[in-house]
Amino acid sequence: MFFGKSNRYPYIILLILHTLLLLFTFAKAQNRKSLIVLLLSNMGIAYLFEYMVLSFLHLYRYKPKFFKKNFLDEISGAILSQAVYVPFTALFITAFRLNWVVKLGFAFYFAFIEKLFIMMGIFKKRRWKTRYTLVLTYLYFHISDQWLRFLKKGNSFIQKLTLYNMMQFTCINFLVALEMLHLLSFGRGKHHSLMEQHKMETSYSTFMSILKTWVTYTRSIKAKVLVVIGKSVFDYALRKGNLIKIKSTIPIIIIDIIVVCLGPVYKKWIGDIKQVEEGSTE
Repeated sequence: MFFGKSNRYPYIILLILHTLLLLFTFAKAQNRKSLIVLLLSNMGIAYLFEYMVLSFLHLYRYKPKFFKKNFLDEISGAILSQAVYVPFTALFITAFRLNWVVKLGFAFYFAFIEKLFIMMGIFKKRRWKTRYTLVLTYLYFHISDQWLRFLKKGNSFIQKLTLYNMMQFTCINFLVALEMLHLLSFGRGKHHSLMEQHKMETSYSTFMSILKTWVTYTRSIKAKVLVVIGKSVFDYALRKGNLIKIKSTIPIIIIDIIVVCLGPVYKKWIGDIKQVEEGSTE
C-alpha cells in the first residue's frame, strides 16, 4: 500500500510538530470546549477552501506518496494541510491572543514550507502562487480570532455556520475513511478523472453537511428519521447509477445516523461558549 518513503517524511515531521503545538495549546489554555468547537470549525473552513482550489480549480497537487492511488494520496496531503498544520496553528494563535506580528511570522513560515516542498518535489503548483499562501494564511489567522469573538457573543449566523463547518469536517473524514478502507469510491464508470472524483466527493459531502445541519435545527425526531431514510434512497440511486461504488450502503447509513446524533451535541457545545463567556464576566 505504501511507497515513496522519502516523500512522506517531511509531512510526518510537520504532523508531529503541529500535534505537539496543539497539545501545548490545550494544556495551557482555558475553556477547552470552546477551543474544540473553534478547531473543528476552523478545519471545516479550511476544507471549504481546499475544495475550491483543489477539487474544482485543481490549482496544485500534494504528493506525499502515502498511497499508490493518486486520489487517496492527494486527499491525505490535503487532510494534513487543511486539518492539521494550518488549523492547529490558528488555534494556538487565537487561544493565546497572539498579535499580528506572530500571525505574519507563521504566514511566512507556511510560505517557506510550501517553497521547500516544491523544491523537494512533494508539492506541485499549477496556477497557484506562493504569495497566495502567505496572504490567505495570514487572513485565516484573523478569521479564527474573529470567529471565536462572534461565538462568544452568541451571533446566530456564525453559530449556524459553525455547526455546518463541524458537520462538514465530520462527514468528509468519515467518507475519506471509507475510501481509504476501499469500501467507497466516487466517479462515473470505470474511467473517470481525478478532478471528477474530487468534485463528486466534495459535492456529496456538502450535500450531507447541509442536510445534517438543517435537521439539527428542526429538533424533530420524525424529520431526522425521514432524512436518514431519504438519504438512504438517494445513496441507493447513486449506487445504481454507478456514480458511487460501494458494495453496500449500510456503512453510509451508519455514518448518517452517527452524524445526525452528533448534531445536537455540536449545537450544545456551540451554545455553551456564550454561556461560559457570560459566566466569566459576571
